[in-house]
Amino acid sequence: MATIREVAKAANVSITTVSKILSNDPDFRASQETRERVLKTAEELHYQYTGKKSQLHIGCIMSLTYSYSDPYFNDILGGIQSYCASHNAFISLIVSYSQLHNMTPGLKKQLSELDGLIITEIPPETLEFITTLNKKIVFVDNYIDGYCNIGYNTVYANQLIFDHIIKCGYKKIAYIGGASNSSAPSDFDSCCRMMIFRETLRANNIPYDPELIYNCDWDSKVCAAQVKELLSKHPETEVIFAGSDSLASAILSQLKKLNLKCPQDIGVVGFNDISLSKNFSPALTTVRLPSAEMGKLAAEVLIRQIKSNSVLKQQILLPVELKVRESTRKIR
Repeated sequence: MATIREVAKAANVSITTVSKILSNDPDFRASQETRERVLKTAEELHYQYTGKKSQLHIGCIMSLTYSYSDPYFNDILGGIQSYCASHNAFISLIVSYSQLHNMTPGLKKQLSELDGLIITEIPPETLEFITTLNKKIVFVDNYIDGYCNIGYNTVYANQLIFDHIIKCGYKKIAYIGGASNSSAPSDFDSCCRMMIFRETLRANNIPYDPELIYNCDWDSKVCAAQVKELLSKHPETEVIFAGSDSLASAILSQLKKLNLKCPQDIGVVGFNDISLSKNFSPALTTVRLPSAEMGKLAAEVLIRQIKSNSVLKQQILLPVELKVRESTRKIR
């Protein structure tokens, strides 16, 4: 078996650099290219690092349908980081689907050497592969059988917002968000939402109009364009339900460009209550999801699994809350 000195020489780096990278030292800064080269060299030379990690090292796999700058996912990450910081743990790796689909030897090695993973969303076929690399996994805002899932009551959360829409007297209700016709587990929320939408309309004798449903695939620019199309085809629309607060922000901006006032001309509701929502103009009516709390609890459960060398299989649901603000009003 090769020595650390041989790995350093082959990778053209110092012994210290090899040690820091292979131990996932959180304070050590190296380029991704250097990390990949060291990890690949160590693998090719069959070098086994025997040093001790100073902390537990956690990895996060984030949804590709959102950018890392999305406040909702930042809040989840913030919750994870907050708990890890006070429990001798560190988020040493954040990866996206595109990186998983183009798996490099270095990334594969990094994933296998993590103490555990927190995942927000992942395709089933990719999950099967990931579990061959790491068994300690906790899901956040996603429900996968056989694993620990930290989330909220999706049905109840969506029902809260639909009940509010109906109580305001809105009847011409549009929705802009993610795909609503996919059977993939990652689209459960959207499928559930459409089911509740149809049932709510039926219970209130309001006809369902598929032309008022738009799939922007969670893209704010596409969402803004769809608002313009929606209102040109259906100017009678009374309220738009945005699949997330970030999309609601794009909708409010587009309404201003169209010289429409919210809520006087049209109402807007969101979903997840990011920290900026109360400062939107107008302040956004939405449902508060416990994003930071979910992140903290996911980290707590994962660290418990790691330390006890066990796998927890349970679903933990945290409370949600309707936040009625200025973007809706009673019209009937």
